[in-house]
Amino acid sequence: MKRKDFYQLAFPLTDKLYRFSYTLIPDDLQAEQLVIDSLNAYLLKERKNILRKEINLDNKKDLQIARRQVFKGILRHMCDIGVRRAGQLSELTRTERPEGYAAFYALDPKVRFVMSLRYKGQFTVEQIEEMVQAPPYRDWE
Repeated sequence: MKRKDFYQLAFPLTDKLYRFSYTLIPDDLQAEQLVIDSLNAYLLKERKNILRKEINLDNKKDLQIARRQVFKGILRHMCDIGVRRAGQLSELTRTERPEGYAAFYALDPKVRFVMSLRYKGQFTVEQIEEMVQAPPYRDWE
């Protein structure tokens, strides 16, 4: 796959990615930057796999499967970058919390992200564990 094909594959995901990034950092500009940084991190880490992979962009089923894999990969980087960045921007987010959501934004950033993955993204527990790099649920007992 060429780089332009990757961007064609990833571009429709940006709105969804922004919604997830806003749960980590409730600031428009910082959330947009988090999407860009996550996309770039995914592209840098997976460059060899992306360039090697052949996807028929005309086949809707292949496109949907590839887009889902890319989405999950980008979310994995978003969690990692966003949780660290949310800690750095905690003073900013403490004063600029969206009205009516103060209790939600008072939670730990990773908890907010997991909740949004589960309820907004409809991901399974196993998929969430993979994305946030948590130990498997079976090990928690």
